[in-house]
This record gives sequence, structure tokens and C-alpha cells, in this order.
Amino acid sequence: MNRHGATQLARQGGFASSLLVIIGLFLITLAALAWVSMGIFTSERWPIRWLEINGAFQRVSAEQLRANLSSEVGTSFFTVNLQELQEAAARISWVSAARVQKQWPDTIRVSVEEYAPVAHWNRGQLVADNGALFAVPEADEIQGLPWLQGPETRLTEVLQTWVGLDELLTPLGLEIEQIKLDGRGAWSLVLDNGTHVQLGRDSTVERLERLLASWEPLMRERQAPPRDVDLRYTNGFAVAWPQAADPATTKKM
Repeated sequence: MNRHGATQLARQGGFASSLLVIIGLFLITLAALAWVSMGIFTSERWPIRWLEINGAFQRVSAEQLRANLSSEVGTSFFTVNLQELQEAAARISWVSAARVQKQWPDTIRVSVEEYAPVAHWNRGQLVADNGALFAVPEADEIQGLPWLQGPETRLTEVLQTWVGLDELLTPLGLEIEQIKLDGRGAWSLVLDNGTHVQLGRDSTVERLERLLASWEPLMRERQAPPRDVDLRYTNGFAVAWPQAADPATTKKM
């Protein structure tokens, strides 16, 4: 055999060896896929053994989440539907966001965030600290939150006005307990000391500042705060005190 024939034979042998390696790898891959596929669709082969629930729980409990999600994790690790789990967690009224992840080989990890309410909005609704509006069955029974009222389409305006006016009241140790924007665009407040304040439709900040500038002399030698304050005057305001209903208890400043 000459050198050329030997070289050609060596090349053919190398090609055959490479082909055998490729075929072997292909068969191994097919076997692995077949082995995995046999278990993908059966929870007995790849069961989910752990359901981890994480979150800073205030209104929702880990047990409640586990009860709502346990029926959704009865499939295998490969076939469990993470989107369905996330939607099931989000359907719990106090949950604002949910994140669901797999952790090999047998764990589903669920992390949830709750709404943090800062105010009531009309009836049956709450405002979260991020401005989102949400509803829970027990919304109206929650204590310690101010009540915001107004047309449904004007939530943002009511929120901004509440925050701004409440900041004005802070130096006097007062807070807004209720704020209302009626259908005519007029504003009214109930302070946490029980005083009802009529602000009207225009110049609400200036009108409230007028009252606050007179608050200390107004309260001098008074045992209780005003029952009503009407700021809907061009100059000054009217005050009604709670002691009696006779005209002497109403004073225009």
C-alpha cells in the first residue's frame, strides 16, 4: 500500500470513528429524553415536596396562602403551571403582588407582598401606600384610617389635596379624619378633634391657612375645639362652638 492509500484509509477510519461517537451521543440523548419524558407527566416521578411561602405577613397568613395554593401544586415539578399559581395567590384580597419560582428538584417558592392601606375611599375600598385602589370584604371596618370621599374619577385629586392640607395641620397637632369633595366641587373636612370645616370650591389652601393663623387665639380660654368652621367667606370665617345652639355660640372672625 502506498502512502496515499494509507492516508486515505486513515481518514476513512477517523471519519467512521467520529460518526460512531456522534451516533452514540445521539442515542444517549434520546435515551435521556425518553427517561425524563417518562417522568415529566407523572407527579410520582417528579413530585413537588415543598411549598415555601415568604412575605412580611400582616393581613395574610402563610397558612391561608398554602391552603389556596396546595391544590395547584399536585402535578410534577416539570408540569406545574407557575402562572396559575401566581394568579391564585393574587386572588387573595390583601395580596398586591406575587412571585412564584421553582427550585430544583422538588420545591415551589412563593413570595407575596401585601397592600399597605393608608386611607378609606368612599365605601368598601381602600387606598394603598403606592396610590393603588383595592377592595377587601372588611374594608369599612378597619379603624385608624382617614376617610376620603369624592367622585370615583377624582381619586388622585382627593389624595393630593388630603396630603397637602394634612401637612398644613401638622404643626398644630391636628389631622384630617375625613375629607370630602362633593359633586359641585366643594371641599369639606372633619378634623381628628371633631371640628367640621367647610372650605368651599376655591382657594382651599389659602382659606385653611387663614384658620390656622387664627387657631391659637381662637382656642385661648376654650375648653373644647369649635364644632363647625365655615371658611367660605371672602375675608374671615364663621365659628360655631359646641356648648349651646343659641346665636351667641356662633362668631364671625
